[in-house]
Amino acid sequence: MLSPLGLTTESTNLLQLRGLSSEQVDLFSDLLDAANHQLDNDKSAKQVLSSMSQDEMKLLQKATGLADPIDVNSLSTEGAANLLAQPDHTGMVDINNDGIVEIGKAKMVTFPPINAPDSVHQAWEKATEGMAEGEKMIMQFHMHVATYGLEINGQNTKEALPPEEQWSSTGWQQLLKELRSALEFSVAMDGWDRTNLVRQDFYDKFESELRQQNA
Repeated sequence: MLSPLGLTTESTNLLQLRGLSSEQVDLFSDLLDAANHQLDNDKSAKQVLSSMSQDEMKLLQKATGLADPIDVNSLSTEGAANLLAQPDHTGMVDINNDGIVEIGKAKMVTFPPINAPDSVHQAWEKATEGMAEGEKMIMQFHMHVATYGLEINGQNTKEALPPEEQWSSTGWQQLLKELRSALEFSVAMDGWDRTNLVRQDFYDKFESELRQQNA
């Protein structure tokens, strides 16, 4: 749910990058406030979306960066719910815990995953501080695949653990063990190229930050 203060600074910046005027940003903030009030009163996300006017739906489409008009009936429960969250991902959900966040009909790979505790998000931010944006994006995808596998024909190649197991001390230590094993194989094939050096540096920093967060 939204805080009483409305949109975060990051959400406001994202909306401006998506071409919303100051007036539209204010209208969108009011729209989300009203929507979340309805959710608090036991309305479903689909019911809230269905009650919006055509102009409100167009504003929502622009604010969420969707290419096509929103068809409420075609949305999953997760896709509908995330349309009513902030652009900076505050309040978003990953109902099926697959590491892929549905926003309307769009699907977005995220790492750290939405369901991970704050300690993991904080460790990620510190471990990737100063990393080039392109390398950071590659590492996000790499970590997503290591955690959840790849989706093939609607099925993931790796069964995801419940978040409380995945991000327990035992869970993330096992994940890093698997990652380092894969890195050893990659180094044996390609040597210490730029990609492998970046991976090693990230693993060391991520582990150090996780240990500090969980100390």
